[in-house]
Amino acid sequence: MKKFVFLFVLFDVLVFGASAMAQQPVTKIEVKINGYEGKEVFLGYRRADKVYSKDTIALTNGKYVYESHEPLFPGIYLILMPPDNKFFEFVVTKSEQKFSVETTAPDFYKNLKFKGSKDNQLLLDYQRYMGEQVEASKKIQEKITAETDETKKASLQKELEDMAKAVRAHQNKIVKDNPGTYTSKLILAFQEPEIPEPPKNPDGSVDETFRYRFFRSHFWDGFDFSDEIFVQTPYLKEKIDRYLDKLTVQTPDSVIAAVDFILERAQSNEEVFKYALPYLLNKYYIPDIMGLDAVYVHLSDKYYKSGIADWVSEENLKKITDDALMIRGVLIGKQAPNIRVQRFDPAQNKFTSELISPYDVQAEYTVIFLWKPGCGHCKHMTEELKPFYEEWKNKGVEIFSITSANHSELEKAVEDIQEKGMPWIVTADPYMRARALQNYYGTSLPKLYILDKDKKVIANRVGVPQLPDIITNHRRLMGNGR
Repeated sequence: MKKFVFLFVLFDVLVFGASAMAQQPVTKIEVKINGYEGKEVFLGYRRADKVYSKDTIALTNGKYVYESHEPLFPGIYLILMPPDNKFFEFVVTKSEQKFSVETTAPDFYKNLKFKGSKDNQLLLDYQRYMGEQVEASKKIQEKITAETDETKKASLQKELEDMAKAVRAHQNKIVKDNPGTYTSKLILAFQEPEIPEPPKNPDGSVDETFRYRFFRSHFWDGFDFSDEIFVQTPYLKEKIDRYLDKLTVQTPDSVIAAVDFILERAQSNEEVFKYALPYLLNKYYIPDIMGLDAVYVHLSDKYYKSGIADWVSEENLKKITDDALMIRGVLIGKQAPNIRVQRFDPAQNKFTSELISPYDVQAEYTVIFLWKPGCGHCKHMTEELKPFYEEWKNKGVEIFSITSANHSELEKAVEDIQEKGMPWIVTADPYMRARALQNYYGTSLPKLYILDKDKKVIANRVGVPQLPDIITNHRRLMGNGR
């Protein structure tokens, strides 16, 4: 019986202890702000180039304390102080979720102090060091600009180079002494590769592309894709954008290879992959450079349609793959969709049963113009197109317009045709027999495409002001410039 009572008491103690431990917060960040009298502050976090709100923290016994039984996602956080919205930042890592922060107005950054967070103190010291080095280098650069004596200028340049070497040595020491910390990972992620002297060609000349190729091939060497901490910082987006926009030839094949390179490595961490893939998909949904929408189609096929992005809802998956299907049909270099739609007869002032296709147009260039009845932007584009058409209709260019009007909207379309006096070919697909809008990706209107004489797409989703240059440059490229 005594043994039984002892075991019962022991069991009770263990259960109580486990319960008490379970109630302890996993995350606890105490913030003390001297010289600020606000009753509450906001806890926010960074994700790419945006700031999001996480929670509101009330003042309690002179401190703002954030507690949670769930760990914070690693990344950069900030304390925002109303009403002036001044703020200071700190980093939260997986291993450091309990620490205190103290600062004093008015210079919150300068007066920051941390307790219980080696990484934040290390990062703060590193940022202050780098700030001093940047200021010192600016002064030397100003002297170089003002100096006229070439000998003195060379000496100053040497001083600048020595400073850069000292900075790199300091960075390397931090990485060596503090492996695995966020600060070390940040340094490695953005420490540019040291480029060796380029090898000489057999004829003794130097390969001028070597530095670029070496830099690009080693650009991601120090970046740790296995750690999700960079998802909630501006740095992953910055790194991706620089690699794709500045270090990659802006052609579909080159960009597709580059995004696959990133995503192959991003799959080493689920959260990194979940950030990188949607970011890249959105980046190339309406790309800054014409033709790169082929990247969107590739991403849809390889990562979404295939099921690799298994976290996406059925609704979103359908939208992504449907968009890719429509974009695919009007990619640059593809044969334009051969649709047959009903033609508008100006003499009868109505859409007739006569069917016509862009392939029936005998013109060197055919401009496809998608528009919607009653659409203000469409009317504006129509007004822009009229002087263009007047100038180019005798230069081998025809406009083939397709209204989105269904059978109940045809009268409204006719009103717009009359109001704007559209002088070109006007058509409609009122019963969607040709699926004209789907085939020409008419999900948003107005929209323009340019087809060459063989009805291949040479430009998609362009503006009226771009039409003359695109046609002129294409003619020159094809060797029949006028």
